[in-house]
Amino acid sequence: MIKENKHVIDSYDHMRNMIICKATEVFAKFGFKKTTVDDIAQALRKGKSSIYYYFKSKDEIFEAVVDKEADELRTKIIEVLHSSLNSMQKLREVIKLRLKLVSDMVNYYALLKNNDLSNITFAEKLRSKFDEEEVRIVKGILQEGIDTGVFKVKDTELSSIAIITAMKGVEIPVLINSPKADDLEKVIDDMLDILFFGLVIRNE
Repeated sequence: MIKENKHVIDSYDHMRNMIICKATEVFAKFGFKKTTVDDIAQALRKGKSSIYYYFKSKDEIFEAVVDKEADELRTKIIEVLHSSLNSMQKLREVIKLRLKLVSDMVNYYALLKNNDLSNITFAEKLRSKFDEEEVRIVKGILQEGIDTGVFKVKDTELSSIAIITAMKGVEIPVLINSPKADDLEKVIDDMLDILFFGLVIRNE
């Protein structure tokens, strides 16, 4: 019985992952607004009803696609957090990774490059899912910096929210304008200089 249940679960997960992978391609080709569940089903050579067995709506499929695209970012950030870098270097690297790798989340940012307000609203709804996680990561780095004498921060919670808000503010104009790698690096460095002003303990 246990083996049978495991087989059912594995089969379910396999099919769900197949839908997500194929939907990633379809959304990237046609965009969120123009893509239909029928398009995804046809790409999989399945009936539309079989898609609805795994996902309730196109929005839910898209959320799963974005989650998958975000996995690479999470993996890279975890590597930085477990590295031997000091807290200031970690914060710089996390912010740089976030702004660079997030541009590879093709489907999510395709919403932002379309001037459709409903798309932006939906994108923000998806984006809010990651806010709490990102604040927690930055807060941990700030606390580590305080403990090691690198940062001087009165309120790690508010400071973390401020940093995440600043990053979000840079996302849309940077990605819509699609700057070259060197230009993006300069934008990131300039923003980091502003963020770090007043955070770094300076030797008088």
